[in-house]
Amino acid sequence: MCEVERCNECGSNNIFYDEASGEAVCRDCGLVLGKFEFTAPADRISKGVPSSPIAYTSSSVGTIIESSQRLELNVAYDIARIIQQLQLPKTTELLANNYVQRLRRSMRQQNDPKTRFSRVSLTALSVWTALKQLKYPLSCEEFSQKLIPFLGKVNLMKLEKRASHFIENVPRVSDVQLVTAHINKIITALESNFVIDNYYAHILGKYAVELVHTKQNLVKGRKSDLIAASAVFAADGLIAEYFTLRVFAEFVNVGAGNLSAFAEIFKRFAPPVPKESAAIHFTENLFRGIF
Repeated sequence: MCEVERCNECGSNNIFYDEASGEAVCRDCGLVLGKFEFTAPADRISKGVPSSPIAYTSSSVGTIIESSQRLELNVAYDIARIIQQLQLPKTTELLANNYVQRLRRSMRQQNDPKTRFSRVSLTALSVWTALKQLKYPLSCEEFSQKLIPFLGKVNLMKLEKRASHFIENVPRVSDVQLVTAHINKIITALESNFVIDNYYAHILGKYAVELVHTKQNLVKGRKSDLIAASAVFAADGLIAEYFTLRVFAEFVNVGAGNLSAFAEIFKRFAPPVPKESAAIHFTENLFRGIF
């Protein structure tokens, strides 16, 4: 068995022995440090059925496959399981598997055995890259926390840096883009729950995004869902005042105090309200009492 005390690349002693792949892996930077021998008992074979068809073929049912193929199958299974458990968009699975194939193809061309990625590293990095492509409203830190029950602690920043030597990574979603995605999510929820109509949803979402762009320094270092909710609440207050603070805070699941404070800052630096707001004021009594 290969006993490793410290990582050769980052010096971390947070070493993980992946029983599925038989590899010693640094949890902090994802570097594969060596092989070790392990024979898994039969009763430990997973009986779960993944959503991805690619993961149905496995060495556990007698199919003879190469180790590289087995790794990609295992990663595909993990990707499908995480996406299903976290209820992420199904498109994420296709994008994540495509990224794994592109990354490993580029690695094979460079043929450097010291720079391999483990099953855990490939899974985490590929799903995160797919989410960035989709501009999904989830920060790197938030996603890392969600991965802990499945993959343990993973340093996505270091993994991205390592992967950039082989393949051009998808640019990191900016804070403003992340808040904008959250705003769209809130507007869609309001519209789908028949709180506001399509016409007002379009105007409200567009103006909320405009507020965020006007005050971008408010976005940095703060929770994107809170800032997005504050921008929507501020936009509504300037256009029609349909929403009350308490009920809107419950709807978006954020603290009323912070919501009110950030909304006031947005209002203070707000650009002129849209011209369409005049028509909304005319019919605002029809919507009173919804919130």
